[in-house]
Amino acid sequence: MSTTTTERPVEQATWVCDNCHGVTATMRKRCRDCGTSRY
Repeated sequence: MSTTTTERPVEQATWVCDNCHGVTATMRKRCRDCGTSRY
């Protein structure tokens, strides 16, 4: 029984920045790479 719990889909918990296309966690309002706001 070898189930990998670390490899979970993180699509729901992330969003892609429109400016630099960097992926940031949903709980963050601004992009961690360029600082652009999500909205």
